[in-house]
Amino acid sequence: MRRTSIKPKRLYELAREYLATQPHPPPNPKGGRPRTYDDALILTIASIQNLNQYSFREALEYCEDHFPELPALSTYHDRLEHFTPDIAQGFIRHIGTKIVAATKTKAPPKGRLFVMDGTGFSYHDSYPMKFFRGMEIRKIRTHVKIGALMGRSGKRRFVVSARAGPAYTSDVRLIQPLLEELPNGRGYVLGDKGFDSHRIMTTITAKGYRPAVAVKQNRCRIPIKDPLRIRSKKYADTPRIYDQRTLVEGLFGNVKQKLSSHVRIFKLKIAQVFALLRFALLNVSVLVAIEGETLAWLWFPNSASFES
Repeated sequence: MRRTSIKPKRLYELAREYLATQPHPPPNPKGGRPRTYDDALILTIASIQNLNQYSFREALEYCEDHFPELPALSTYHDRLEHFTPDIAQGFIRHIGTKIVAATKTKAPPKGRLFVMDGTGFSYHDSYPMKFFRGMEIRKIRTHVKIGALMGRSGKRRFVVSARAGPAYTSDVRLIQPLLEELPNGRGYVLGDKGFDSHRIMTTITAKGYRPAVAVKQNRCRIPIKDPLRIRSKKYADTPRIYDQRTLVEGLFGNVKQKLSSHVRIFKLKIAQVFALLRFALLNVSVLVAIEGETLAWLWFPNSASFES
């Protein structure tokens, strides 16, 4: 992920394109601040704030060189408070769809590959989490839980969709709606033991995919009797299938390394939006890279002949 490849103008274009497909929010019946600035601009500023780890004020100051009119600091914060995590989730899905369309690659003979996983982002105050250990961490509620469904289109790894929840939300609860949104197809859906759920495996199978989810086994080593779990364990125990999970799972580390694992926000709702926007930025960087390769091919279609 190259942060410098993501330009504010392109971010704004993608935000406008995405929000044009969404229903317009109804006017506030209780009054309040007028909606002078469009949601695409607010979404773009929030994305830039996450991209560069800016404060609210720093994000607006940076955007002065790219946009002629900007909201005041209080207006920008007020508009963000009315954003829901669903907006950021839809932004991730929209860019993921564009990545698949841009690669123009058909599904391989064995089908597509998806990986489901969960992670967390701290917010409000990150310092206590650096000192607490073991069960003490369970008392800390200042983190956002993210469940993500990641995929691969050609050689490109990206986030298909993601969902945010409060601290210690079940991975199954976050991923289940994302699996239900998957189009029917064939291939594998991989996951660790945290996704050992009959409902998860049933949804995957109903979509036409094969579950490769690691199965929990109790200490008594009682044999697994459920045919669906037996089938899932068989695929999860096959190295050529399950080892591919690390290829896509590394996206979490990429996001946290480039954009930090801490969200500089004090309110849970905005922290959830910001955590999801980091995965949207990852998708934007992938899309920009694909567009750059396409542009280079258009300019130098016969580059191979020159090399010879």
